[in-house]
Amino acid sequence: IPVQASPRYVSADGSFSVSYPPPGTAYTITKEQDGVSAVYTSGDGGTMELFGVPAQGRSAEQVIDDLLREKQPDATVAYVLPNATVGYQLGHGAVLDVYPQSTSGLARRTRIVVVAAVKNDLALVGAAIGPYHPFGPGDGPGPPSGANLELAEDLGKYVNSFLWNGDPPR
Repeated sequence: IPVQASPRYVSADGSFSVSYPPPGTAYTITKEQDGVSAVYTSGDGGTMELFGVPAQGRSAEQVIDDLLREKQPDATVAYVLPNATVGYQLGHGAVLDVYPQSTSGLARRTRIVVVAAVKNDLALVGAAIGPYHPFGPGDGPGPPSGANLELAEDLGKYVNSFLWNGDPPR
């Protein structure tokens, strides 16, 4: 049985589970009916969402397109993530930009990273949104985020912790 350092969210119907940041980390966790929301309270800030939605016959790309049309209709695709996986299942991913206006009238570039995969007609989705950060030499002790989003550095480990009902533990 694998060692689990992070707590796991299990959906009410048992169709999926996912690890999320443990207490005492730089996150404020909210468990929702369809997954987990993790607000990053350090560094650049931002929010990570780990959730499931019925695929209803849609591909991972179609699920992402529909979610973005509903939640962030003004976002534009910066680039598509090649070979994106969720729970080690091949899916679709994209990096997007949106420019929300502040109360002062200035638009600040916000970066979105979203990945999804479909299995058993259930789409599992990992997404992060936060301020665009142009990483360069001297930015932190480890490798910088190629997505230009500080929160994306954590997203991968949680995205690949997803399990569909019936998947073997890993």
